[in-house]
Amino acid sequence: VKNTEEDVFRMFLNHMYGKELVVEELHDVPSTFGMFQLMEQYNIKDVKEKILARMKSQTVEKANFVTIVNLVGLCDEHSEVKDVLQSMVSSYLQENLGMSVTKLIMFMTGHGGMDGQAMASVLDMVGVVGGEEDSKEGVQEPPASPQSRREIVMEFLEYCNFHGDKLE
Repeated sequence: VKNTEEDVFRMFLNHMYGKELVVEELHDVPSTFGMFQLMEQYNIKDVKEKILARMKSQTVEKANFVTIVNLVGLCDEHSEVKDVLQSMVSSYLQENLGMSVTKLIMFMTGHGGMDGQAMASVLDMVGVVGGEEDSKEGVQEPPASPQSRREIVMEFLEYCNFHGDKLE
């Protein structure tokens, strides 16, 4: 089975043959996601709610942030697991960026005529110009290349559902 860890698939098979699935043994978000995807793929409904509850109890951290964002991209457009993952990422962003995320989303929405390239350029300019708050906090130039930053911004804009027709 594609994109499934061996131990997760083994747990799935054991469940198929009658062993109770202990969702607490799903040690991280990717393994929980993998199990949920298997249950969806094979239309096994008896533990899906437990798996979703397990996923909701797990946390987004710096170490797994990108992995979880990538998992969102693997989800079907309208799926329960996508909603849970997006909620987790949104909470993490709010915790770490506070009102900055809300302000960025409001800014992007209010400037709907901007395409993704223009938005990436604006964010690059903000990084160059900085501000008093940045100098007080000792914010340094991002270590990523301009192309990498553009790709990250584009993914963020997609995540925020920024006017899809204006991304490029």
